[in-house]
Amino acid sequence: MSILRKKRDDDEFISSVKSSDNKEHIFNNLFQWFVVILSGAIFGYALITFVFQTVTVIGPSMNPTLEDGEIVIVNKLAYNISDIDRYDVVAYSLIEEDGYFDIKRVVGMPGETVTIKDGYIYINDKPLQNSPFTEKIITAGLASESIKLGDGEYFVLGDNINNSEDSRYSNVGNISEVEILGKVSYIIKSDDKKGKVK
Repeated sequence: MSILRKKRDDDEFISSVKSSDNKEHIFNNLFQWFVVILSGAIFGYALITFVFQTVTVIGPSMNPTLEDGEIVIVNKLAYNISDIDRYDVVAYSLIEEDGYFDIKRVVGMPGETVTIKDGYIYINDKPLQNSPFTEKIITAGLASESIKLGDGEYFVLGDNINNSEDSRYSNVGNISEVEILGKVSYIIKSDDKKGKVK
């Protein structure tokens, strides 16, 4: 075999090896990208399913805190690591209203008695302290008589106190802990405000 032919054979072999290496390199890159994208999709799905969810505010019942059309983040994990507190803003879905979430502020806690008289809220027959509601309440509804909250039950009101369908009305009533999706923690889409919900 001539030296020239041997060199040509060697060059063809090296070229074949390089071509095989390139194909393997491309395949490895594609596989790595596939793993990254799949992992991102699984992580995103897990976040939405178990940790956070976006909810669109519908109606004026939470004005001025939340306004119609704003999009908020609900922290679904919040009440797995801490208790529901008075004045928390929560998203809930009544068991019979599958898939629709409403947003209100927690006022009455489990075991308490809630009454609205003369336009003011009373908890266990004492005026509610540090109330976020500045207006005098016109309609007491069910709370015109004392409402005793059971275990895992909450009395909720809208911040727009005189234009809100909430626990004062029989079609809403007391909210069960199992109906609460989570804590409304952040406004992400708004015409003029973004940030933490207070």
